[in-house]
Amino acid sequence: MFTFFRRSLLLCVCLISASVMAQTELAEVNVTTTKLPQKSSQLGKSMIVLGDSVIRAHAGWSVSDLLQKQVGINVVGSGQPLGSIQSLFLRGASSGKTLILLDGVPLYDPSSTEGNYDLNLINLQFIERIEILKGGQSTLYGSDAVAGVINFISKKGSKKPFTPYGKLSYGSFNTLDLGLGVNGDISGFNYNFGYNKVKSDGFSSAISSLPDEEKDGFDRNSLNAQLSKKFGEVTVRAFGRKTDYTADLDAGALVDEKDYVFNSENFQVGVGADWVKEKFQLHFNAHTSQVDRTFEDDSSFVAESAFAKYSYSTFGSKSNFYDLYAQFFVSEDVKILLGTDLRNQSIAQTYYSVSAFGPFEDVPLLYDDTKIDNFSVYSAVDISANQKVGIELGGRLNSHSEYGTNFSYSLNPYFRANQMIMVFGVLATSYKNPTLYQLYSPYGNLDLVPEASRNLEMGFKYNNAEKGSSASVAYFNRRNEDKVTFLSLDTPPYGQYVNIDEQQTSGVELSASQQLGPVSLHGNYTFLDGYNSLLDKEDQEYNLIRIPKHALNLGTTLSLFEKMTVALDYQFVGKRTDGFYDSNLFQTVAVDLDAYSLIDLSVSYSIKPNLKVFAAGSNIFNVDYSEVYGYNSRPSNFKIGLAYN
Repeated sequence: MFTFFRRSLLLCVCLISASVMAQTELAEVNVTTTKLPQKSSQLGKSMIVLGDSVIRAHAGWSVSDLLQKQVGINVVGSGQPLGSIQSLFLRGASSGKTLILLDGVPLYDPSSTEGNYDLNLINLQFIERIEILKGGQSTLYGSDAVAGVINFISKKGSKKPFTPYGKLSYGSFNTLDLGLGVNGDISGFNYNFGYNKVKSDGFSSAISSLPDEEKDGFDRNSLNAQLSKKFGEVTVRAFGRKTDYTADLDAGALVDEKDYVFNSENFQVGVGADWVKEKFQLHFNAHTSQVDRTFEDDSSFVAESAFAKYSYSTFGSKSNFYDLYAQFFVSEDVKILLGTDLRNQSIAQTYYSVSAFGPFEDVPLLYDDTKIDNFSVYSAVDISANQKVGIELGGRLNSHSEYGTNFSYSLNPYFRANQMIMVFGVLATSYKNPTLYQLYSPYGNLDLVPEASRNLEMGFKYNNAEKGSSASVAYFNRRNEDKVTFLSLDTPPYGQYVNIDEQQTSGVELSASQQLGPVSLHGNYTFLDGYNSLLDKEDQEYNLIRIPKHALNLGTTLSLFEKMTVALDYQFVGKRTDGFYDSNLFQTVAVDLDAYSLIDLSVSYSIKPNLKVFAAGSNIFNVDYSEVYGYNSRPSNFKIGLAYN
């Protein structure tokens, strides 16, 4: 089998290298995540744009499946049962240091340990495009944008009065995916309403020696509503979203659990306005989000290693976001951004359990006692000479109700040799605020300061629209200081979050794509290195948990007869290190995770211009692999479906 993998890899590399003679137009995209809109090919930063055609070509994939294939990104949990924790690592940064955006608005769950938003709550049915802007982006987006931001851009209504759409698929593990919706434009009111349901029996999350492993199922319902109306030069927007899902859990690594259930609900509502003139634009966003999570373990089966016979815990969070920014297009060579934003967050938490020592109820955290306010002003200016040599300068002054003020900046020089070749550099600082859990939980510490990061990047980009070729190379180096770490103590509460560690992470990213008539080829490679920079040089060693030093993705998409599309994707993930708590030794021990290679296949056929049938297979050679020690990953699995657009 591995001989086949090597031959497939060699063939894909040769095809990419030999395909420079193709004559196909590449689609140009105006990116908005930069807040100073410009064409993706002219952007002097590292960015990935996944358009609607990419999302439709992989109709059977989840958000995590799609992100996992991108250069510099690891999503640990993407291959586990639906509803598993999705840990997103961008450029080796730990979970919670990549900011998730929806239509440019930050999404958080302040009640989680790292404050990061749950990718299980995002549904690709409602997404038109994904923009991944890498590097320190705190100047534009504030806290958590340490390694970059991922902006999910919603589908908008069509220009017709009434346009229905839908999707139905069924596959392995008795997985059903049903989506229905309608969009359009009636008397200038643009609308989009959609519903999606995903239900799966799943498979056991934990590797278990029990003869009858329990299947860990998943059930998610999503509602989405968007409205907009244009009044002359001003467009007014409103939206509402509700997603809830239930997932079965296991007790831990190598420990199955019969009735451990997790539920998560997220409700979002917001309004916005855009005033667009030729030389000036003003944008306003107001957004509120509430996340409620519950964990209940009431099984009659209790694992030997379990402390409690019954447990019930709740976590809630409320987030408000207000953003006002103006764009000034002074000339083709001068663009200015001025903005301000306000964020309010609070959390609530309860815990109750019954063990051999009797019932226990922890002191609850209340919304009124865990509030923070965060106010910022920010600015950026992009100045160039004939749009060839230029620099973007930016800064953000941030005020936090607990720790005070901090400042971040960015410098981004670039040089366009011609319409195809660009070189650029970035020096930026970024930060991550202490999460509300790290501040106010029983292990919290109100003396915490934000984690600070310095990001250095150098890159080269090539884009030949006429020949359908593109390639990029980027080197980055990131230094994190005042890292928040959990420190064990010998006295109650036996642990506390403190600023103590430093981390140095660097890497190289290579990517290329090529159009050969009906054939699209793409590939990327990531190299990472990371270590604790506080240690003596001889003691510094690779310490990125669950993240490989080497990762490779290769793929091809073939369009046949103007009706059929075939997508083949190969992924290699290098060996990794994980940490496992050994209850016999009462300590966490390092364990090695083997490298693995996966091949996925997707096929779609257009029965009519707006109706297609598709089939998708993941891990089609049934490779046995692990993302997390002691937990299963998906065996070979398949699905078939219909999509109407």
